[in-house]
Amino acid sequence: MFNFLSSRQRVRETVEKHLEKYSHPTTDFFVLIALSASIATLGLALNNTAIIIGAMVVAPLVTPIFGFSLYLILFKGKGISESLFSILAGSVLAILTSTLIGYLFLVIEETNVLYTTEILARTEPNLLYFIVAILSGLAGAYAYVRPELSERIVGIAISAAIIPPLGVIGLALALQNWEIFYSSAFLFLLNLIGICFGSIIMFLILGFGKKENLKI
Repeated sequence: MFNFLSSRQRVRETVEKHLEKYSHPTTDFFVLIALSASIATLGLALNNTAIIIGAMVVAPLVTPIFGFSLYLILFKGKGISESLFSILAGSVLAILTSTLIGYLFLVIEETNVLYTTEILARTEPNLLYFIVAILSGLAGAYAYVRPELSERIVGIAISAAIIPPLGVIGLALALQNWEIFYSSAFLFLLNLIGICFGSIIMFLILGFGKKENLKI
């Protein structure tokens, strides 16, 4: 019994330390956000799904989202503020980077890139996107708690719901298309809320809201 409790406690401490380490902004965090947003935005403009998926490999924005959800459950004010700042700062950087890419396309291509199918697919938010975001949050939180699973693979899948909409926001801002700007911004918020909601539910199911009921 003692060993079982110790094992559960170790899992809790490992998850909390991991999220704490990657939930506050660092130079690496911002560099990877800028690179990921650049690659994703080029993929959106070129209408290339493979490039967009490739951008997710280097996107670190998912971890502070999970950190924010966990800190809400644990009522850790410092963790909440740090992870929230990381999310906001990372999102703003991704938008600014994508806006720059949009200006470059205007100069190099001299064409409007806002009407590719990859971009238009992210300008029609609906309830199904929210459901997918919730399921992504559930899967991501579960993977972070289960050490034998690859959290990185799950993170890539979840990033696909976060980084591309930010890329569309930046492109729309550069090209001053406010209809696409507001639609993609709403989709981003919808996905963000859904992922947070899903991860909170999973963390609670796994017992992170209680001192002695962590399930592994």
